Amino acid sequence: MSAAGIEIVDVPVPETWDGDDEGARLLRTLVDVRNAVVVDGWGGDASHAVTYQEAWAQWRRQEGESQELRTIALLDGEPVGRGYACRGLLEATTLAEVDVMVVPGARGRGVGAALADDLIARMRASGATTFQAWADHHPAPGPTIAPPTGHGAVPADSPQVRMLQRYGFALEQVERMSELRLADVRAGLEAHGAEAEALALPRYRAETWTGRTPEHRLASLAALHSRMSVDAPSAGLEHEAEAWDAERLRRYEASQVDGGRTLLRAIAVDAATDEVVAYTTLTGSGGGAPWYQHDTLVHGDHRGHRLGMLVKVANLLALDAHEPAAIVRTWNAEENRPMLAVNEALGFVAICGEGAWQRKDAA
Repeated sequence: MSAAGIEIVDVPVPETWDGDDEGARLLRTLVDVRNAVVVDGWGGDASHAVTYQEAWAQWRRQEGESQELRTIALLDGEPVGRGYACRGLLEATTLAEVDVMVVPGARGRGVGAALADDLIARMRASGATTFQAWADHHPAPGPTIAPPTGHGAVPADSPQVRMLQRYGFALEQVERMSELRLADVRAGLEAHGAEAEALALPRYRAETWTGRTPEHRLASLAALHSRMSVDAPSAGLEHEAEAWDAERLRRYEASQVDGGRTLLRAIAVDAATDEVVAYTTLTGSGGGAPWYQHDTLVHGDHRGHRLGMLVKVANLLALDAHEPAAIVRTWNAEENRPMLAVNEALGFVAICGEGAWQRKDAA
């Protein structure tokens, strides 16, 4: 697609991220554009960038699970924008996520609109009727918009908000991005763990490991991953239960390990059944780069025993042994007070809000 000096180029999934072929070159260009936009949005903080290897591994994992569109916008031949859209192939097939980024020097020249129009049109042609978008929203003076949940708010006059509203998106939820500096909270971790154990033991016990899940835990942990897609607060966002099995869990783990990241897992096991009833995941590439706390979930039938605190402390202690100066980042819905209370007690502090936006079209 091209218009007014704007050309949009599709980026396929290459065989490797570091090759000399056109596909690998396009991947690296797309990641460079993405990182330039993100670093600018964070005031020059490059810790929010991703590596070529991390992006490539995630792209490879999604093959077969979702229809992916990744595009680069060229303005007079120069890469200035990145587009992304994703539609599930295993579930939620009428739901598409879209994301558009334009480097600062090229904004206001129609690049973002060209990317968005292209992504939405092609996803609609594939059957998508609901579109969702996530955007970082940093605090700013002036009026704010709150979601229907009543929890959290975003600046009403930011460029992202104006564009999303222009395209018919409505704010449905605000997530809190939080950060923990392990060295600052180390002294309190064991105390929090002891309090959790006092309520959890002997019925439950914690287990931790590094890397891929042991075979004897695969089926039970995969089943709990399935619950994450429906148990986590989703406000008015359309969603559909995900079916996880051992193979899907292995693909997720490969996307982290093949991307150069280390996986740290902590689970809680019900001693009566030997089933996994809670889990949390940390993933990071080390070397001073931030770690990310991915899903944390306690099975609904086993809440009220401090299992969320139990597994999070166990995993943070494992991380402390691995990288004592680590920084950990995570996201939680602002209305998810039980999990936010755990994080706040551990020492996580809010650093950004992320708006979850949605638009529904006629079928």
